Amino acid sequence: MAITSHENDLITRVEGDAPLGQMLRQHYWMPAAPSDALEAGGKPFRLRMFGKDYVLFRNPQGEVGVLDEACPHRLASLALARNEPEGLQCIYHGWRFDTKGNVVDVPNADARVREQFCKNVRFGKYKARELGGIAWVWLGQGEIEPPMPELPFTELPKNQRFVTSVEVPTNWLQGVEATMDTSHLTFLHSSTIQIQGGTRKHVLGEGSAKLEFEEKPYGFRYAAIRNVKASGQRYVRVNNFVMPWYSVICASDDMGPGTVFMSVPVDDVTHRAWFVHFNVHGPLGTTMHTLSNDLLNWPPLPPGGPRDNWGQDRGMMQRGHFSGFPQHLATEDFAMFMSQGRIANRADEQLCDADGAIVRLRRVILERVQRYQQSEGKVGYNPIDYKAIKSVAKVISESEDWRAVS
Repeated sequence: MAITSHENDLITRVEGDAPLGQMLRQHYWMPAAPSDALEAGGKPFRLRMFGKDYVLFRNPQGEVGVLDEACPHRLASLALARNEPEGLQCIYHGWRFDTKGNVVDVPNADARVREQFCKNVRFGKYKARELGGIAWVWLGQGEIEPPMPELPFTELPKNQRFVTSVEVPTNWLQGVEATMDTSHLTFLHSSTIQIQGGTRKHVLGEGSAKLEFEEKPYGFRYAAIRNVKASGQRYVRVNNFVMPWYSVICASDDMGPGTVFMSVPVDDVTHRAWFVHFNVHGPLGTTMHTLSNDLLNWPPLPPGGPRDNWGQDRGMMQRGHFSGFPQHLATEDFAMFMSQGRIANRADEQLCDADGAIVRLRRVILERVQRYQQSEGKVGYNPIDYKAIKSVAKVISESEDWRAVS
């Protein structure tokens, strides 16, 4: 799929009146912070999405709310506010706001008109909920909310999932595309795959895979099929892309953990990369994704910048490490995103047949945002059976159909 500069803007830009940003705010719940990062009665969490600033907080009773960061009175930051039972209290002049965005007190206003004044204050009203160890926010308008994303991890007990995230200095789409790019496993992540083992070792030495797709209401499901050398069998990785940024990635082994990746826009040139590692079969235990106690800054970004090739360790490459980024599998991906520029110019790409899933991904997003524009924002919510979304990796015989693999 050749893509123009205009189309590239349509599927990447999210700030202000950008159609994509408008659609995402109205039609989707956004992962905002790991639930464990919000302390009851603790400091508000500064949240930036789509180029706008908010605060997310848990009141002393345990309820989660999201507000505009700027107090509507004199625009002081509510990240500095007191977190009290009645809500956040701006420390500048004492104005109070509850978790639903209601202005509940303006103590420096005339007491005779205070109640009516509170009702007339213009202030954003948003919604926040918790599901699957994540605090989610809806930044849209109106009474009809979009459905919550009941993904494979959301109903699991806490010991079967682990949630981390990190802010990455590139556009959100570069993160999503990497999760649907099967051929880079063979190269970029080859050293990590060798160390970890599992069925993913079958991607090593097989730079190309046969790609087959199934269209789905939520996006698409696809299989990357590789021959297992000298065995008459095939290694099949079946993964799912779920609008707008969910990548449901298969477990490396039958009873092992899978991953849901999310790349959520902070602004046009920054995104927050989310990693939800989960095991539907039992306790998650220790994995590459559970090694940090900083839920808002893991996995690690590359240790350098463009002037030193993002901190790539060439000495380690000489000793056998393929990429020179040994910190984490995700660090390798982040280095690639950052090397593409803050917003990749897809009009300059020269794609090949291995990029079928990336082409499909872009087409799905482009078609959705164009429909949104044509309908003037009136496109309804598509019902999605999230629980039917399954991603698997298996070695199968040549006669087996990957669509029946589960």
